[in-house]
Amino acid sequence: MENHHWITLHRVRFSEESSALERSFELPATAECWRFCPSQNVGPDGLPLWRSDVWCGLGVFETRDAAEKAVSDPADFLPFLADVEEGWHALTMPVTHRGEVNWRGEIEKNAAVQVADKDPSGPLAVITTAGFWSSDASEHDRIARFLDGVEQVVDFFGESEGNLRRGVFNGGFDGREGFTVSLWRDDKAMMKAAYWEGTHRRLMDESRDGSFFDRSSFTRARILSSHGSWDGDPLQSVR
Repeated sequence: MENHHWITLHRVRFSEESSALERSFELPATAECWRFCPSQNVGPDGLPLWRSDVWCGLGVFETRDAAEKAVSDPADFLPFLADVEEGWHALTMPVTHRGEVNWRGEIEKNAAVQVADKDPSGPLAVITTAGFWSSDASEHDRIARFLDGVEQVVDFFGESEGNLRRGVFNGGFDGREGFTVSLWRDDKAMMKAAYWEGTHRRLMDESRDGSFFDRSSFTRARILSSHGSWDGDPLQSVR
């Protein structure tokens, strides 16, 4: 491996809904770690249905060459793109990673993503995760409460001037976490929305007692290149 990982993001919209419980998407051969999860869609009980027409893939790569090829030639990397009506693909360099996450079938602490020594600055992708020790019925109200809070945060970010795009992609259908992705014009815009007064800061403060989730992680990554459409070009205003 090079001295740090590389992360690719692949947000796609299929022509029709797919269920994570009925259709599997294999790990692409060149990715060291791969998560592909449906956009958050909950039932009357507030729990995820794990089905949507919008999905997002997150690939962790050991070399830049492999990551760049996955972005520059996504149809070869992801054969299912033949069923996709819209797709956005990005190469990112992780610069910060902290916390606990299960993306590889085991919980890793401060180790799921190796970050670069130097931060090149520029547009930012923020990736967050949250997990629970149990998904038993006794935890359902707690999980539903958390998912509702995530939806509130996404709506709040959508009102922020420097937020370019945002999405929630539920895992759990295979015992591993999903993730959220938010794209930002710069660090200042992200910090203002996330840590100043507002929905995200309020829910962060409320979650400090451990009642919202059992583990969490966050990753910040610089967007080095991208192409395609996520409801248009997310980076058009910063190119």
